[in-house]
Amino acid sequence: MTARLRLCSLAFLLLAAPAAAETADPGPEWRYTLRPGDTLIGVSARYLARPADWPRVQRHNRIANPYRLVPGSALRIPLAWLRHAPAPATVVAVTGQVRLRLPDGAERALQAGDRLAAGASLSSAANSSATLRFADDSVAVLQPGARMTLDTVSVYAGGGMVDTRLRLQQGRLDVGANPRRAPGSRLQVITPSAVAAVRGTRFRVAAEPRVTREETLEGEVDLAAAGQRVAVMAGQGSLAEAGKPPRPPAALLPAPDLSALPLRVEALPLRFTLPALAGAVSWLGQIAFQAGGSPGAGAARESAADAQFGPSLLEHASAAPRLSFADLPDGRYLLRVRAADALGLQGRDAVHAFELDARPFAPLLRTPGARVRSAQPALQWSAVVGAAAYRVELARDAAFDGVLLAERTTETRLIPPGELTPGAYHWRVASIEADEQGPFSPPQRFVYDPLPGAPELGQVAPAFAQNGLKLALPRPPAGLHYELVLARDAEGTQVAWQGDSADGQLHASPLDPATYYLAARLVEADGTAGPYATRMIEAPPRFRWEALLLLLPLLAM
Repeated sequence: MTARLRLCSLAFLLLAAPAAAETADPGPEWRYTLRPGDTLIGVSARYLARPADWPRVQRHNRIANPYRLVPGSALRIPLAWLRHAPAPATVVAVTGQVRLRLPDGAERALQAGDRLAAGASLSSAANSSATLRFADDSVAVLQPGARMTLDTVSVYAGGGMVDTRLRLQQGRLDVGANPRRAPGSRLQVITPSAVAAVRGTRFRVAAEPRVTREETLEGEVDLAAAGQRVAVMAGQGSLAEAGKPPRPPAALLPAPDLSALPLRVEALPLRFTLPALAGAVSWLGQIAFQAGGSPGAGAARESAADAQFGPSLLEHASAAPRLSFADLPDGRYLLRVRAADALGLQGRDAVHAFELDARPFAPLLRTPGARVRSAQPALQWSAVVGAAAYRVELARDAAFDGVLLAERTTETRLIPPGELTPGAYHWRVASIEADEQGPFSPPQRFVYDPLPGAPELGQVAPAFAQNGLKLALPRPPAGLHYELVLARDAEGTQVAWQGDSADGQLHASPLDPATYYLAARLVEADGTAGPYATRMIEAPPRFRWEALLLLLPLLAM
C-alpha cells in the first residue's frame, strides 16, 4: 500500500469515528423544546458540559442547518452531555424512628429539614415513615420497615431537568413524581428484581428479596426486569420475580367502602370492621393526623385523591377485614385503607376521617353479673387513675333513652336508692377528671330476677296418724320444689326430719309427742333458695293399739 493510500485511509477513519460514536446508544436523553431565536450554539452554551460539543448535538438530531431551528420542535440531548449539579433531597417530615446513614458511614436519627445527597441511606422502623421532596417537587414517602438509598439526585441543564434514582432494598415506597410535569425530568425506583421508571405519575413500589410489586395510581409507569418491560397504566399493577420478566398488568382492587365506619371513637384500642371486598385477601390500614376541621358527614367520606394524608403514625396489616390500632392521643385523624389481592398487589386507597375522644378512660365494669337476685344490687367498677369522680347511669334500654338513675360519686360502688322491679336493666359509668367527663363504658346488661317468695304455711293443717305426720302444701310453681325441715327447736338445730317435695306433699315418720317447728322454703333447679317460712306444730300423744288388743278378751266375757 502506498503512503498516499495509507494517508487517505487514516483520514477516512478519523472522519468516520465521530459518526460511528453518535450511532451508539448514548443512554437517557433530555428533550429541550426550542424557542424562537434559539440556535444550536446558544443552546449548547447554556446546557452542555462542553459547549464546543454542539456538532455532536447537530449530528444526534440530524440537523442540516444549525442556524435554522424550528421553534416548538424537540431537541434531544443525552444526559451524559449535559451540565449537571447535585440537587439534595429535603426531608419534609419524619414520624417514629428513621435512621440516616451518610456516605462516609456516619449514622444518626433522621430529622425534618435534613438535606440528603446521593449515597445517603434511610431505614425506617415499625410505625415509622419519612417524606422526602426532590428538586422537581416529586415526593417519596418511605413506609414502615423499609430501606432505601439515594443513588442519584441531580439537576441537569441549569435546572431544566431533574434526575432522581432511588434504590429500594426492602419495604414499600409511595411516590408522587414530577407534579409540575416538567419536561425531561425522570424518576427511577430500582429494586433487587426490577426498575420502575416514570416521568409524571403517582405510584407505589414494594421490594422483597425476590419480588418487586408496582401499583400505578395516576399516569404510567414502565416496569423493567430481565431485559423486558411493561407499561403499567393508572389503576393497574404488576410484579416481577427475580430473573423473570414482569407479569402482564392487572387491574387493582377498588377502594374499600368506609362509609359505615364511625365518625367518633371513644375507646382504645381502635377497632374498625371493614366490609367484604371481592378478590381481597388482606388489608392495610394507616393512620395520620387530620389537617384541620372537625369530622362530619362529608369529611368522613373523602377519596384518596382528595384527602391530604400526611406521614403515617400507625400501620396495621390484617388477613381479615378488621383493623386495630394501639394507643393514640385524643384528636382528629385520617384512616387510610387499601386491600390486596392474591398476588399481593395493593388496590386503591380509601380515606376516612374520625375523631378520637377516649379520655379520661372509662372504668371497667365489674359487678353485678348477668343475673341479680337482690332488689338493690351493688354496682361496682374499677378505679381509673386520675379520675376525681364517676357518673353512673341506669336505664331499662341499651340506648339510655329513659335514664332511671344518674348519680355522681367519688366511690367505685353504688347501690340504687330504691328497689328495682323485676326485668332487664343496663348500666354504664364515665370517669370525670378536672370537671371533664370522658366517654361512658360499654353498657352492661343484667336481669333482676327476684328470689322465690316464702311459702304460705298459715292455712296448712297438719294431720297426724299412726304412721306419722302428713302435710299438704300448695303445689309449688313450675321449676321449684320445697325444702322442708322439722326441728324440735325454733333455731332448727335439733332436726327431727327433713326432706324435699316436688308436689307439696309431706309425709314424716312417727313423731314423739312434743312441740315441733316446721321450716319450708322454695328452691329453684340450680339450688337458689328463697327465704324460709316457719310455723309451730304440736304432735299429740300417739294412740297405743297394742293396749286395746289386751282388753279384747275382757270385752268378750
